[in-house]
Amino acid sequence: MNAMTQPIEIALDETGLPEGQILADSIRQWRPDCQSGQFKIGAATLRGPKLDMEIVGAQISSGEFFGYPPQTWLAVLFVDPDGVLASVLFKTESFDNFTELHRQYRLKGETLLGKTIRASMSKRASRASGESYYAVEFEVTSEGKHAAAIADFRQRQYGPGLFRLLPGPTESGNGNGHAETGTAETGKGKKK
Repeated sequence: MNAMTQPIEIALDETGLPEGQILADSIRQWRPDCQSGQFKIGAATLRGPKLDMEIVGAQISSGEFFGYPPQTWLAVLFVDPDGVLASVLFKTESFDNFTELHRQYRLKGETLLGKTIRASMSKRASRASGESYYAVEFEVTSEGKHAAAIADFRQRQYGPGLFRLLPGPTESGNGNGHAETGTAETGKGKKK
């Protein structure tokens, strides 16, 4: 099959990003490496033990991904410190830590939208194996500098469909499979 597509020119002469704007041409993939205690962009670009995020949305999925046994995953869509639309996955203790932060703010009558949330690697020791690992802890550090752009983006373009289906298990952990199930809060982010 020989499919023809319309080519899309990449504007290589465009530089910079206006203050408060977000770059949403594609979603940057972040990873928490809980063995090294570092956040990565993609598989190899280390960015340190802290990641500031301005939340756009979140989604919970369950399944067998990246060679792990079946479990629950939290996908977070956010604007990263560079002003780029990004995503990251959390599981187990890190998932629970994010859920607890959300719960605390909900009980106070506040939302996490419009705030900068710092994800920080925190060293732990495994009782089962004696090995050390890192879990991600979360705290709200300030009001977000992209709040207006995120609100506009959520009103115009946000929906659960923005979350890519999670890749399935492969040896490299970068497969092209999909989640068996996925849920998201209904009615969120849709234009009223």
